[in-house]
Amino acid sequence: MSESLRPSIKTSDQKLDRFSFVRAHQTPPQQSRTTTQDQIKNVSSVTSATKSKCSVSRCVGLELLILLFLLVLAALIIPIVVIILACSTTYSQTFTGGVTPTTQCTAFRVFTTGLTCSSYSLMQMYGSNDPVGITVTDSSVVTSLALALRYNNTFGIIYNGVTWKVGVCGPSNSYEITATGSLCPCTAGYTMRPCHGDPTWGGIASTTCGPATQTMSLHFE
Repeated sequence: MSESLRPSIKTSDQKLDRFSFVRAHQTPPQQSRTTTQDQIKNVSSVTSATKSKCSVSRCVGLELLILLFLLVLAALIIPIVVIILACSTTYSQTFTGGVTPTTQCTAFRVFTTGLTCSSYSLMQMYGSNDPVGITVTDSSVVTSLALALRYNNTFGIIYNGVTWKVGVCGPSNSYEITATGSLCPCTAGYTMRPCHGDPTWGGIASTTCGPATQTMSLHFE
């Protein structure tokens, strides 16, 4: 009886051994889920890192474009600013009533011979009697007035209702610039004739013959 049971027990033992082998080589469900979650996290980390790299590259590219734009803008603006500054010049002297100008005349001649720019965009005549004065902003008109003063040419033009003239006035053949409409008048207004050779050196917003002490200025740019 005992001998007949032995094969059956042996068979059961074999089944148990197979079951144990299968269990030993199976991945526990919890461990499998943990592994999958770790893999997902790794993929997410890689994706985030890739996005970060793309964002950095995009930012660097944008900064380079902005820098290039600023360089181009500077290349366009700087020459214009240099030209304006180089051509900006001002004559300004104080004249004493009843006194013939001397140093004021010398300074005026230096000023007019220095009007060497090929073009000007603004001229302003002003002084202590009128700090704002009269302004001309037409480039062709301003340049023509500057050239007339530089080369001692006679020139006249009407701009914004004002008749400007440049020409000879005085015993020493000196040149004047006036907004009164005619050369060598004693008309009150805006006239500069620093080299006239007597006390009728002009005036700003005042009589131009025998005027009171004042500062007269002429600006080009």
